[in-house]
This record gives sequence, structure tokens and C-alpha cells, in this order.
Amino acid sequence: MKIALVSFYCLDSTMPLAKHLADENVDVHLYGLMPQFNQNVFVIDFTNNRQPNGFIKSDILTQKMGKGLCNYLSVLTTKFFIFPAGSGKRYLFSDIYYAWRLSRHLIRRKFEVIHLIHTSGRFSLMVMYLLRNQHLIQTLHEVTAHTGDTDSDNLTTLKNLVKYEIPVIFHSLISKERFLAFRSSISSKPLNNDLYKMIRFSLYETYDFFSSNEKNEKEQTTNRTIPIVLHFGRIVPYKGIDILIDAVKIIQKTQKVHLIVAGGGDPYFNFDGVDSYEFINNTISNEEIINLIKKCTLVVCPYRSASQSGIPMTVFPFQKPIVASNMDGFKEVIEHNITGLIVDKMDAASFAHAIDKLIMNEDLRQKMANNIKNKFVKGEFSWENIAKETISFYLQ
Repeated sequence: MKIALVSFYCLDSTMPLAKHLADENVDVHLYGLMPQFNQNVFVIDFTNNRQPNGFIKSDILTQKMGKGLCNYLSVLTTKFFIFPAGSGKRYLFSDIYYAWRLSRHLIRRKFEVIHLIHTSGRFSLMVMYLLRNQHLIQTLHEVTAHTGDTDSDNLTTLKNLVKYEIPVIFHSLISKERFLAFRSSISSKPLNNDLYKMIRFSLYETYDFFSSNEKNEKEQTTNRTIPIVLHFGRIVPYKGIDILIDAVKIIQKTQKVHLIVAGGGDPYFNFDGVDSYEFINNTISNEEIINLIKKCTLVVCPYRSASQSGIPMTVFPFQKPIVASNMDGFKEVIEHNITGLIVDKMDAASFAHAIDKLIMNEDLRQKMANNIKNKFVKGEFSWENIAKETISFYLQ
């Protein structure tokens, strides 16, 4: 079987999927798509060596990926494509041209399946339209916006998935339920359950190919006396960092604790009253993510909304437990008291209690680390199983 994996942004989960599909004797061609305005999709970052629109030259891509990642992906064909991602009429014709150019390239190669992963506004909408007569499959990482204000392009994408009866893969049950609810609101046609499948994604294996800074490695071994609580990722209000800050204020009344908040975005909070903290207010690199996870005691996600999240699969390769809010996207992945703690109430006192339970109990943290290791070796959350489920969905 010859397939194309066309990934908008989500390469940290797409690359392992591509590799494990290839291990199952599938002829995989991976296309990593990056917007011109932000040439950083975590696994690959061209922000210091910006590339023009279109396909990136193979020698430049190979150099950027590095030997380890190239070896990891050696069983498949990998290409990267920069698209304009413009807004308004000014970039309309540029978007149309590059969407046509990418689609023409894919059609000419006569793939049995073209698997679109995630979406990117107007550009991905154009690509889907141009490929509508191909055997398409779409993975949706998010169905609707966390704020409830889903933009018009993404709404049109959802409508087209229904209209063209394109099979869809979801990564959580709640995402599938949201899509089916949306479908029922716009279509009276009988539901074909075979078109919609929930398939997990697993650990972000690609983080094994980024080295930690030696200075930070030394710091993490000499600073073990003070527990480090970490929150990382894009800074937006639904992630509840204000709740975490208030929780830390409660904990520090009885013991020392160091808080790290890292990520780009506009702060909607302040650290007044926090005794020890570090705020890294910019987009964090792969190396920085690894350093932060390795040196922390635990990661906290007090999200007010979550249909699914890549945070657990970024953190779990380093066997660190997670304290998270009782949202479907977390409780489907994090087992309470097994690989982390799920907090029922969205208040500082409840998160403080959960965080304190973990930082005071090293044996429990070690037990969770062992559970994390075992959980992703086989079964629902193993890449081998995920690859086999995905192939089965391709063939139906």
C-alpha cells in the first residue's frame, strides 16, 4: 500500500505514526507542512534559516533533521513544504497557487490513500477541495475551538468532511462525540459509523533525538532538594495557569516549591506572592522542553477545557507524572493514581492538595514512572497497535 501522510503542524505525533506504518510494510511518504509566518513545528524549526514557499531542498532538510532523526525515518520518504498561510485577499492567489502545486504533486504520485493530519485554516481547506476526488482520510486533533468560537474556515472544513463523506480519525472519544454532534446538526443523512474511528496516538519518540544542554543537566542533579512544578505550552486563558499560581501559593506556606511556567503568549496572570518561580515567555525549543521536563518533579495541567492534548505524550517519555484537571482529553490518557493524578474540582486548593501529594511522596512518583514505562509498550497506546489500527481503517 502506498500512502501519503500530509501533516499540518503535528509532526511530533505524525513522525512516529509514519515510522511504525512503514515498519508494517506500508510504502509511506511523509509530507511535513509549515506556514511561512512560523516555520517551527517543534520537531523541525527553520525560524533561524527561513525557507521560501514550496518544497524545501532535500540537503537543507537533511541537515536540519540531523543524523538521528534521519536514521529513525530512513524507512520512509520525507518531504517538507512551506505554504503561505496568508489572510485576506492580499494572499488569496498565493494560497491558491501553492495549494494547487501541492495537490498536483500528490495526485501525480497516485497514492492509494492521502491522509490529511490536522488543519490549517484556508490553505488546508483549499487542499482538501483540490484532493476531494482522491481517497482521503482526515485526522482531527481538535474538532471545535476551546473558546467555543470556531472560525469560519474550520467550520467549513467540518462541513466538507460531512458533505464529501471523508473518513475521519479522532484521538479521543470526546472529540468523536463533538464531531458527531456537529454532523447531526447539519445533516439528516443516516450515520455511517464506519467513516469515523477513534485511534490514539502514543509517545513522542522524536524527542529522543534532541540533546539536553550539559549545563542544565548538571543543574537538575544538584537542585533536587526543592520540588519543581512545571507548566509548559502556549499561554492561553483556558489552560488555567492562574489556578496553578494560586495552588503554589498554598503549598509554599508549608514547604519550599519552585514554579516554572514556559511558553509563548500574552500573560493573563501575575506571580505576585509566589516565593520562587521562573517565567519563560517565548516559544520554547525542543531542547528547552526536554531540559524542563527532565529537571522538574511533575507537570501540572489545570486546563478548563481539553478534548485532547499532546502534553502527556511529550512528558511521559521522561517518566514524569502529571496532575491534570478532570477533562475528557486528560482522563482518557492519564490513569488516576497510576500515571498521574486527576483533579475533580477546578480550584487552587484541590490542585494544591494533588501537587503536594506527589512532591511529598517519592515512592509514589517512582511507582508512577514504572507504570508509565509499561503502559505504552503494548495495547491501545503502543505505536505498533496504533499503526495496525490505522492500516485497518485505510483498507475498509
